[in-house]
Amino acid sequence: MSRTLKNPGDKAKITKSSKINAKLSWTKPVDLDLHAFYKTKEGLCGHIYYDNQGGLYKPPCIELDEDAGVDDTGGENEENITIKSLSHVESILIVTNIYRKFAFLSMGDTFANYDGKVIVETDDESIEVPLDSKEKGKWCVIAKIDNTNPSSPFVVNINKVQKSEPNLKDF
Repeated sequence: MSRTLKNPGDKAKITKSSKINAKLSWTKPVDLDLHAFYKTKEGLCGHIYYDNQGGLYKPPCIELDEDAGVDDTGGENEENITIKSLSHVESILIVTNIYRKFAFLSMGDTFANYDGKVIVETDDESIEVPLDSKEKGKWCVIAKIDNTNPSSPFVVNINKVQKSEPNLKDF
């Protein structure tokens, strides 16, 4: 089953799955970086990104595959965060940022310019959240995977742009 969460606040329930994949894809020449800010059920917070790629065999069992689009490469860019299971995790923010060495936002950068999207996939479904905010900012909190009620986890479209690194407590 495939669904698109078009508007901020839209939600979709996640069916129980052995693993979850959050894929950021884009084709325009820009270096977007995929991040996962998480909170475990024990209350510990962490951050998976290109400099801390995590691992699937140590809690919280979250891993980033690679850093794509380096040096503003266009084409079929994709970065993936795999979540082995939600058993250790209370919530995860799926976030991206625009990485620019020089002249950040001088060209009117907005996330809507890069035809990006995040697709949260399980064994049975695909939930798409378009990266379409026209606000200027370096960071975009795209979606949240909420597992505060383990019998009914869900994905919510957030698409909130901000100038500084997000804090999970704000979401």
